[in-house]
Amino acid sequence: METITVSPGEDRVLLLFDAAAPGNEHEKVAEYLRAHNLTPRREYTEERDGTDYLVYYFGLCYLEPHPDAVAAIAGESG
Repeated sequence: METITVSPGEDRVLLLFDAAAPGNEHEKVAEYLRAHNLTPRREYTEERDGTDYLVYYFGLCYLEPHPDAVAAIAGESG
C-alpha cells in the first residue's frame, strides 16, 4: 500500500499486487473491498523494477476509514 500526496489535502492510495502471482493477499483485500462496497477509481497494471503489478487506485477520502484495515489484512497475508 502506498499513499501519495497529489496536492495539499488531496491524497491517493495505491494497493499493489504482484500481477504474475497475486495470491492470498489480493484475494483477502478484494473480498474486504467487496464486502464494504468499495470500488477502485482505477485498476491498471504498472511495471516497477521488472515486476508487473496490479494496481488499485483510490482517493484517500473515499477509502476512509478503511486504510488501516486493508493494511492489516495485507500484513496478515504477507
